[in-house]
Parts: sequence; C-alpha cells; structure tokens
Amino acid sequence: MATNIRVQLPPYSMWGKTRIYPQVVGGENVIVFGLLQDMVAPDASDQVFTVPRAGVNRLDLISQNFYGVPDLWPVIARVNGILDPMVGFSEGDVIQVPTRARLALLGLLSV
Repeated sequence: MATNIRVQLPPYSMWGKTRIYPQVVGGENVIVFGLLQDMVAPDASDQVFTVPRAGVNRLDLISQNFYGVPDLWPVIARVNGILDPMVGFSEGDVIQVPTRARLALLGLLSV
C-alpha cells in the first residue's frame, strides 16, 4: 500500500519551485527533487570565479552575469556541488562556472 508523503519546505527554499518525482527505490516510496540526471558535470574547461564579497553574488546573479539569464543557476550549483543555493558564498570562495560554449554544445544555452 502506497503512503502519501508530504514534504514541508521553508518558504525561502529554491527547491520548492523544482519538480518532484515520486519514485520507488528498493520497495520504499521516496521523493526526488529536481532533475533526475545531472545537467552538467564539472569540467577542466570551466571558468574560475572568485567571489568578491559575501552575499553579493547569488547563483542567479552569477548566472545572469555569465550567461545573460538568471535561470541557469542550477547548472552552476550542480557543478560546484551546492545543494542549497540559499546558503551563499563567503568572500574569496572560488567556484567553477561552465563556459557559454560548453552549455551551447549541451543544448542548455543558445549563443
């Protein structure tokens, strides 16, 4: 018998806007948030970005700066192993940002 599971997310969580995929794993009902596959894995061709000040460069702003749209923040989060983008960065943190050309080859960005 399947049971309904309700997950309560805090109102500030960006995961609240991602899709939910109900799955059965090993006979257990589980819920998977977001994409089932990684969009982009880290690569040696990624650009290196050093965060100049804490709290100023959110993932959506970095996406806007590098790609011209804020919507590709999940790509930057995934490449850097960030699970909760609301945590933010500290001054001097170094992150990887996939190049526009690589995202275009993957079909995620039109250049």
